[in-house]
Amino acid sequence: MPTINRAEQASYQWLQQHYPRISDHYTESGIFEYRKVFMKSHPQYRVDLSLMRKEMLAQLAREFNYEESPMVEQGFELFYRLRHDVNFYDDVFPVLDLLKPRYKMGSISNGNASAGLTQLNDYFCYYINAADVMASKPDPIIFLEFCKRMEVNPEQCLYIGDDPVYDIQGAQNVGMQTMWINRDNMQWPQSIAQADAEITNLYHLIELLE
Repeated sequence: MPTINRAEQASYQWLQQHYPRISDHYTESGIFEYRKVFMKSHPQYRVDLSLMRKEMLAQLAREFNYEESPMVEQGFELFYRLRHDVNFYDDVFPVLDLLKPRYKMGSISNGNASAGLTQLNDYFCYYINAADVMASKPDPIIFLEFCKRMEVNPEQCLYIGDDPVYDIQGAQNVGMQTMWINRDNMQWPQSIAQADAEITNLYHLIELLE
């Protein structure tokens, strides 16, 4: 979320600089509310966040009488670039260095981020996001397609995630082994079957795999 928030703030500052009629009408929180309403206007927008953002910018351009094409192109490029300017937890790369020689690794994302545009590209065999299959976690489709492209069966996978529903329950429903990474000492929801294991950092993952 800090990465996304920084990208959103920079996008609003970009509007202030280049498209002031919009920022004069909408505060930063106003644009946030505008996007929430716009996302609900079409089912596809909830899955394909890149399409949603481009068409939202196009609608804003039309509403405030700006040229549509450059605003969409530049606005999306700015957000998408900053969306991948990720600050990783300190344990990520030391642990991935240990895992890389022994395991095939990949990622599943509901957003429009691509691990291939980050340092994770050196470690992951495959990464998939919701727009690739027009389905988002916890839908079984995205988990099963990931397994298919990784050439493994679900029961051969250990899925590690931080969200009990989107990550753990979604992975459980297709037969994956699951591990909840709980960095913030959250309480597990009683209505959901627990993950096979719980960790607070990735070093603990190494201990459990051993």
